[in-house]
Amino acid sequence: MDKSKDDEVNNRDIGIARLKSLVERLRDPENGCPWDIEQDNKSIAHYCIEEAHELQHAILLNKTDSIKSELGDLLFQIVFHCNIAENSYGFSFDDIIQDVCDKMIFRHPHVFNKKEEQGKPISIEEVKDNWEKIKSLEKKGSQDSTNFFEDVPLSLPALSHALKIQKTASQSKFDWTDPEEILGKINEEVRELWLASKSKEKIAIEEEFGDLLFSLVNLARKLSIDPENSLQGSIKKFKKRVGESIKIIETEKIPDDKLTDGKLLEIWEQVKKLLKKNES
Repeated sequence: MDKSKDDEVNNRDIGIARLKSLVERLRDPENGCPWDIEQDNKSIAHYCIEEAHELQHAILLNKTDSIKSELGDLLFQIVFHCNIAENSYGFSFDDIIQDVCDKMIFRHPHVFNKKEEQGKPISIEEVKDNWEKIKSLEKKGSQDSTNFFEDVPLSLPALSHALKIQKTASQSKFDWTDPEEILGKINEEVRELWLASKSKEKIAIEEEFGDLLFSLVNLARKLSIDPENSLQGSIKKFKKRVGESIKIIETEKIPDDKLTDGKLLEIWEQVKKLLKKNES
């Protein structure tokens, strides 16, 4: 065993090199951890997703210590994957760093390739449009036309997956020109869902419900709304309203047999007014 590697693992003054050494030590074929040694990219792929969700949760709760901890957990997973890739695929940690830096520089010409004669500052919307155009340019010539959506991860949550698919399709002009057209499509899908629900055929209902959701995601994209964030906001609002409604029921000691649909609706409207008043 290389003693210098243990020295690096315990050295708090060498930054990212300490983490790299830690992973190398854990995966040392002779003296490492049996579990860490036997892992490959596929066996630990889901941990990146888990850690990213835990980081997002900490950010939403605005817990500073948790954010720091979860960033560390996610970084550990990334360095672990880099170590596996270095041993299995022949590219190094440094290759990964250089590649992502080159990519980000290329995708930010308004920062790194400014021209003196350039006029007014670029807007955020222009940055986003240019980003998609540059990504499309990067893939041009290398993308298989028979598998146009190959780069869209199948593991994305459904709303994000739909959004990504729509953005990719829009690069080839498969897109609506304005939100009003999509609103017309949504009305059409609502009618089709209503008809399917009347038929009581589950497969048809599920299909039409999916079409409606897909159209709603399209509308969100055109309105520059993230559907995941929008839905999370509605979930948060619903949870708060339910919580406040339960408080009223418990405070007023309303028995279950008195909680009719009408009474529950009355409490719900009371809570909506109360929360709106508190927010104003």
